[in-house]
Amino acid sequence: MRTVIGFIIKFNSLFKNLKIIRYRYINTLNLSLKACEQHGLKAENNRDFSPKLKGVSVGLSSGTSQQRGVFLVSPCEQALWAGYMIAKNITFSFRKKRVALFLRSNSNLYESASGLLIRFRFFDLTKPFDQLIEELEEYNPHILIAPAHVLGVIAQHRADIKPEKMISVAEVLEETVKEQVEARFSCRLGEIYQATEGYIASTCSHGNLHINEDILIVEKEWVDKDDGRFVPIITDLNRHTLPIIRYRLNDILVEETAPCSCGSQFTHLKRIEGREDDMLWLPDSNSAKLTGIFPDLIRRAMYICQTQVSDYRIEQNGKTITIAYDSDDTKQAEKDIATTLAELFSRLNVDKLDIKFSLGIDHDMMKKQRRIACYKKPNCLD
Repeated sequence: MRTVIGFIIKFNSLFKNLKIIRYRYINTLNLSLKACEQHGLKAENNRDFSPKLKGVSVGLSSGTSQQRGVFLVSPCEQALWAGYMIAKNITFSFRKKRVALFLRSNSNLYESASGLLIRFRFFDLTKPFDQLIEELEEYNPHILIAPAHVLGVIAQHRADIKPEKMISVAEVLEETVKEQVEARFSCRLGEIYQATEGYIASTCSHGNLHINEDILIVEKEWVDKDDGRFVPIITDLNRHTLPIIRYRLNDILVEETAPCSCGSQFTHLKRIEGREDDMLWLPDSNSAKLTGIFPDLIRRAMYICQTQVSDYRIEQNGKTITIAYDSDDTKQAEKDIATTLAELFSRLNVDKLDIKFSLGIDHDMMKKQRRIACYKKPNCLD
């Protein structure tokens, strides 16, 4: 294994934009990016995800990094993924398990996991949500899998279901959502951390996230080693149609150094903090430099305001921070947010920027929820 790792690290790390530019040369079927995107978009438009391209399944990411990802999976890779996913997340039973998947799009990956003892059903988020709730209650799944904000909305609708297990996917799972969903359904909420580039981590039986180091090699590019924050550079040992070798993700993970009580030796994560571009950037009070504010610090500050603010989105464009929010008391909500963030920025020794408030949030189920995003850093020399 050391020989394999030594060979792999000789490769330069791969970034998303380079992967897209060199797509035809990276995949082993010599498929062009345009052909794959057209195939994937046709499936999205027709809502029929069964057709294949040159014998492989094509999928599109939701594109939260402003660049839509395209993945290719062969039947063999599909079978490996299905077996691994089931073994990691579903306890064996002779009683057939019903699994509900609330996702933006279906995939042959999920269909391949169905069998004699497991039935997967895709719930299409393009449908009216009230209709989806009715269908969900009729199906009454043993296992419910959905993006974090969709699980939150299902909890708010007080859906009449009794799941044995729930799993959050596709988004950062915030503590407020986790508490809300677990309280509503009296069931532990786990996580699957999966990207276009691979199945990276999942929750163990003791409720902690572990990197899947039996199918991945993960190198750590430290962002803040003292606090355990790093960007993962991954190599997937099972992918060959679209090889993933030293691919640098745009995510920030936080390592937990204490061993997990489950006994696993795989890297134990405190949390998935979010994307690198979820960080806000503010001028340092004592220099001309910018200081990055990790999204978890912003989330904790906003948590203090939850009595007045039921939901929020924070976006930075240069020197302006726009905060959209839901609240029944706008005056008190804006006062609480301004005070809480001012205290945080003062504690971090950074200058606050211009804050603009906007009442109301676009709750589009088809979009990945990003509560915090930086679209443009400020020029602190202006």
